[in-house]
Amino acid sequence: RREMRLFGVQVSIIEPGGFQTAMTDPAVLVKGFTRLWEQLPAEAQAAYGHQYPDRFAKTTILMHRLSSSRLSPVTDAMTHALLSRCPRSRYAAGWDARLFFLPLSYCPAWLADTL
Repeated sequence: RREMRLFGVQVSIIEPGGFQTAMTDPAVLVKGFTRLWEQLPAEAQAAYGHQYPDRFAKTTILMHRLSSSRLSPVTDAMTHALLSRCPRSRYAAGWDARLFFLPLSYCPAWLADTL
């Protein structure tokens, strides 16, 4: 964003939280993960543990349930960024982005990595 300013380009960052889209569909994610897991060498699977695919599936389903099906916060942010006379430099779309990801983006790198 800051590098583009030198060229007269204003960039707004839209940071969405979790939203229910085809990209986050648990059935598709778990199917693809399972396919890749089966291609891993046995020693790599052993390093992660035999329960890893099940934990991945449970986490994916939980994250999908916690995600919003309303995409309007993202499209509203995009509309504001494109049409506003004075767009913001950052937009947080969704409750999780506002409560977790946005504050995390202002933390020092070592703290964000730890969290």
